[in-house]
Amino acid sequence: MHASKFNRDSMADWYARQHVTTDPGIRFVFYLPTNAPEREIRLIEINELVADRSDDALEPIDFGVDRGMENEHTLLVLDVTPGQWQRIRQSLLPLPPSWSLEHAKRLPRGKK
Repeated sequence: MHASKFNRDSMADWYARQHVTTDPGIRFVFYLPTNAPEREIRLIEINELVADRSDDALEPIDFGVDRGMENEHTLLVLDVTPGQWQRIRQSLLPLPPSWSLEHAKRLPRGKK
């Protein structure tokens, strides 16, 4: 398989813009590239419209994108409430295995 011009950072920004535009509950989106495989995009969406299931383990939704194509990649989206986000930042609520806030980037860039 030859190398594709897949740009993970650019795709993460594009997905964040699409999600913010289509979901009125999303307040912030963070892209977590640390520890992610080359063709995996990990986003945390702080969403005021999702239910707070604080007793449940955090599980991202897996969107396989362009399966079998040159630009095949995985998009993992973890929707959390503002309260869950605070607990994550205080290390009181664990992220999924191998996920890290190290080098997290708030997206979309240029939008407040």
